[in-house]
Amino acid sequence: MFTCRVNEHITIRLLEPKDAERIAELIIENQQRLGEWLFWAEKPSSAEMYRETIIPDWRREYADLNSIEAGLLYDGSLCGMIGLHHLDQINRKAEIGYWLAKEYEGKGIMTAACRTIITYAFEELGLNRVALCAAVGNHKSRAIPMRLGFQEEGIARDGLFVNGKYHDLVYYSLLKREWKELK
Repeated sequence: MFTCRVNEHITIRLLEPKDAERIAELIIENQQRLGEWLFWAEKPSSAEMYRETIIPDWRREYADLNSIEAGLLYDGSLCGMIGLHHLDQINRKAEIGYWLAKEYEGKGIMTAACRTIITYAFEELGLNRVALCAAVGNHKSRAIPMRLGFQEEGIARDGLFVNGKYHDLVYYSLLKREWKELK
């Protein structure tokens, strides 16, 4: 199954049903800040729902090469998630998504994990384009594509509806040839 070692502290791996309690706990602990930008965090799912339905669905999506929804571990402890969504083998593209528990912010975890998953997308999956979108006001999420050399493509007005209000979304992309130049 999918596992990527980012460095001596960080690992990316598919979640297993045994991770259900921890992932549900992390989302609840970080619900206020995650729910500001991520619709699914407004009403978190139970550990049972993760164990019985969500994680098995993510594993099927991976087996079918439709997406990679992976846990992010720091020194062996689950601290967030990263993934490649909407994997499109015909057009060789995907969209990256991520979130991190507050207590792990500021350690460079997400930037390093994104760098690894982008390399995996280009080198192992043969993709040509990785995209990312973030709400205009989500400055922490927007800093990552800027650090990694993504190009801003534009803004989707009212592209996100969370907590009863609309947010504009900024779209970014990175092409394989650009990534090679940055390495």
